[in-house]
Amino acid sequence: MQNSTSSIDFKKYKRFFAFGCSFTTYSWPTWADIIAKEIPDHYIYAKPGAGNFYIFQALMEAIIHHKINTDDLVMIMFSNITREDRFIKNQGWITPGNLYHQTEYSQEFLKKYLCHHGYLMRDLNLVQGCKLALENIGCDYDLMSMVPFDSEQSNDKKIDHVDYILRFYKDIIESVRPSVMDVVFNNDWESRPHRPEYFVQWQKQKYRDNHPTPAEHLEFLQRTYTDIKFSKFTLEFVNTCNEVVLSDNFVNSLHDVSPVIYPRLGEGTDYE
Repeated sequence: MQNSTSSIDFKKYKRFFAFGCSFTTYSWPTWADIIAKEIPDHYIYAKPGAGNFYIFQALMEAIIHHKINTDDLVMIMFSNITREDRFIKNQGWITPGNLYHQTEYSQEFLKKYLCHHGYLMRDLNLVQGCKLALENIGCDYDLMSMVPFDSEQSNDKKIDHVDYILRFYKDIIESVRPSVMDVVFNNDWESRPHRPEYFVQWQKQKYRDNHPTPAEHLEFLQRTYTDIKFSKFTLEFVNTCNEVVLSDNFVNSLHDVSPVIYPRLGEGTDYE
C-alpha cells in the first residue's frame, strides 16, 4: 500500500494501528478515529505534543507487543521536528510539543541545544527506521505528516541552509505523503477562517484552535486517497462531531466519541 494507492480497502485488514501526535488523537475525532470506524479492531498509539522520537518508540513497542503482521494496516502521521520527547519513570512520556510554545524546557536549554539541522537529521532517520521496520514485516502501511519536515516552527517559514540534508534524505522525504498543512490548509494555518473557538485557562478571550476539525481530517483522507469509500455511518459520525466542534458552546471535549488511546509500556500497563 505504501504511497502507491489512491484507496484503502478496509475489509482487507484484521487490525488497524495509528501513530502520531495531536493530529492523530485530540479532543475531537481525527483521521485515525475516522479510519477506526471502518476497522473495529484498532489501536491508537498517539499523544498530544508527541514528537517523532515518541512516535518511533511507540511503533517499535507496538510491533513487539501486538506482533504486527501482514494482516494489519499501519498508518503514521509524523509531527514537526522541533520537539523533545522523554520517558521518565513514574512520570511516563513527557511530550510538551513544539519547543517554541512550551514551558517544560528552559530558554537556556533551547539556546544551547535547539538546532534545526540536528532535529531534521534525527527525525528523518526515525522515519527511515519506521519505514524499514514495516517493510521488514511486510504489512501494508502509509506515512504522512502534519507539516513539511523543513518547516521551521510548524509554519510556512522554511529552515535555512538545510539543502544538503534534504538532498541526502530525498528518497525518505518522498516516501511520506504531502502534509496536512499543504493538503488542507494550503501551507497557511489561517487559510480556514471558520475555526473551533472555546475558553481556556491561559487567556480571557476564546482560544482559536487551528487543529483540523473532524471534517478537515476527512477532507485530508479524501484528498490523499481519492478513491477511498467510507460507510454512511462513518460520514454521519464525522458530520455530527464537526457540528459540535464548531458550535458556540463547544467545551473542547468529545472523548465519548473517540476510541480509547492504547496505553504505553510504563504508562498504565506492564503488558502482563
